[in-house]
Amino acid sequence: MNIRRIIGPFVLAWLTVCACTAKQHITASDSVLLQRIYAYAEPLRKDLEGQQMNVYSRFMINTLKKNRLLIMVPTMHAISRGKHPRYVGESYSRFTFEDIKTTRRRGQVEVSTLSRNRQAMPMLSEFSTPALYEVTLMNDHLLSPFHRRNVQFYRYGFRRTGTGMVELTFVPRNGNTQVVKGKALVEEATGRIHNVYFEGEYDMISFHVFAEMGQSGFRSLIPANCDIGGTFHCAGNRIAANFHIEFDLPRTLPDSIVDNHDRALMDSLRPSPLPDEYLQVYHRQDSIDQSRAGTVKKRKRNPWKYIFWDLIGDNLVNRIKGNFGSQNQGSFRISPILNPLYLGYTGRKGFTYKFKLRGHYRFSEQQELAAQLRGGYSFKQKQFYFRLPVTYTFDMKHQGYVTAEVGNGNRITNSSVKDYIIDEHHDDSAHYEKLNLDYFRDMYFKLHGGYDVNDYWSFGAGLTYHRRSAVDKTGFEETGRPTTYHSLAPMVEATLRPWGWKGPVFVVNYEQGIKGIGNCNTQYGRIEADAIWLRRFYRLRSLSMRWGGGLYTMKDRENYFLDFENFRDENLPGGWNDDWTGEFQLLNRDTYNSSDFYVRFNLTYESPLMLLSRAPFVGRYVEMERIYASALVVDGIYPYTEMGYGFTNRLFSIGLFVATRNAKYDGIGCRVGLELFRDW
Repeated sequence: MNIRRIIGPFVLAWLTVCACTAKQHITASDSVLLQRIYAYAEPLRKDLEGQQMNVYSRFMINTLKKNRLLIMVPTMHAISRGKHPRYVGESYSRFTFEDIKTTRRRGQVEVSTLSRNRQAMPMLSEFSTPALYEVTLMNDHLLSPFHRRNVQFYRYGFRRTGTGMVELTFVPRNGNTQVVKGKALVEEATGRIHNVYFEGEYDMISFHVFAEMGQSGFRSLIPANCDIGGTFHCAGNRIAANFHIEFDLPRTLPDSIVDNHDRALMDSLRPSPLPDEYLQVYHRQDSIDQSRAGTVKKRKRNPWKYIFWDLIGDNLVNRIKGNFGSQNQGSFRISPILNPLYLGYTGRKGFTYKFKLRGHYRFSEQQELAAQLRGGYSFKQKQFYFRLPVTYTFDMKHQGYVTAEVGNGNRITNSSVKDYIIDEHHDDSAHYEKLNLDYFRDMYFKLHGGYDVNDYWSFGAGLTYHRRSAVDKTGFEETGRPTTYHSLAPMVEATLRPWGWKGPVFVVNYEQGIKGIGNCNTQYGRIEADAIWLRRFYRLRSLSMRWGGGLYTMKDRENYFLDFENFRDENLPGGWNDDWTGEFQLLNRDTYNSSDFYVRFNLTYESPLMLLSRAPFVGRYVEMERIYASALVVDGIYPYTEMGYGFTNRLFSIGLFVATRNAKYDGIGCRVGLELFRDW
């Protein structure tokens, strides 16, 4: 038995741990270099804004191992059904840099051996413009080792080459998917990064990136060329991809060339000859195409196979998106039908599934029309929810808008109707107690508009119509009571931002139901105040706070519904960093409609590398952690509280919550949501 072979890996692991936990010593000259790196981008940011560049990109996909489950992965449908192990593609695009982190891409010429000229694993191409000098390298992921706020997450090594350059190495202090390791060649006199290599894990992919940065000015903030590699491992599948991108090419195509798939045109745009392995794949595809074209007797295409596998099958797991209009003024985006991101679970609602469809059309710089259909189904409640707002913005500068929205709300309770029936028929009250007189379906229509007077004040007004119908009509019909209740209410609203757009937002609105107009038989008055503040800190940390309260100033004696606008059981949540922030997770749904007043408070703090992410083994897979705290006061509950902890990784989000009612334990529960392929 070879003892060295057995203990060798353990010794190597022990030495690695010792090296990472040893105290780091940085000399004065090393510290000066780091400060120069941190400050390098500051005078060049403004110069980059609005710049346009022509960009060439090519990719190769290698199918190392696949099975039938690959068809369920977004952007992998063509590969899952393909018969060849390799696929290649190229694109020529125009990039517009809105700032150092935000880039708009206009694809002009794209060719690929994938069906319909698609791309696979497109999220890898986002690494082509890493924001080296920002807090995160891309979007809100991967903490950059070249930003002063992240120095506590990395250990650095310095080696001077004697040519005015320093080789800077960086490794994470704690292994985690939010940090990377690698090295960079840095100009010591200025802090400019000449080239950089880093690797890590992101969204089910192990990746590595090598970028040669531009030479001077704003071009030094973005690569001159970039090579990206990544391997996807999931459910027995192993797919490798390589991208090569070149920036700032001299040839500019006319704006009229968009979504072109001409191979000959791409041949004329390509800045350098293709590697032989790319040519072999293209030649294979050309031979297949020529063979099909030269067949005397065309094989009849099976319409069922085309419709169900190529059209429906592809769009089950891929986003459907596109542009329309002569200048691409319009766009649409449909979430995949089988999108694991929209599947969730709570103990109270059971499994839920939701989807989104969005579209917009811009008439001018100041005017646009936008629509968004959000739908979902609760399997436990056996109810489909939807919300469809259509918004016309007539003044983008001042956010002047008019919105028409139709949807169905929660099945709300209304004990007032039940109590009135029982009071009238007290001799037979036991019979009516057994009937389901509490629950009502709700359909609504809203028409409202708003306008920002300045950075501090906004005003709005609108009209809301509700049609609420009894779920069980038996008891109402027996007593001669109406089974449907209508309400029509005008609303006015004022918004205050004391510190402008970066501070808290205070909103006060008043809604007055009017009885007697048409078939409206519900009268009420309601006032609500709400304050929200999403305070972002460095290193992806944030604090989300919400305060609010509401009161019914008047109610119809016979018919009224306690249905607050800002305090409701959200069936289609969203709008914060995660869908759980600002809501109560364990609160009984009937509580939302049983009190004519409420006072609420919700707080969520989130941060990467906070608690569990620092634990050995499991910590490397924890990407974001959150602490939740909520409190509520309503009639009969003084108070209701919830405390919770949750975290997100590349597979799922999970939260554990504990509730108290009137200072007594009220229950414990969890909530789970899938995070698979969030950026695919």
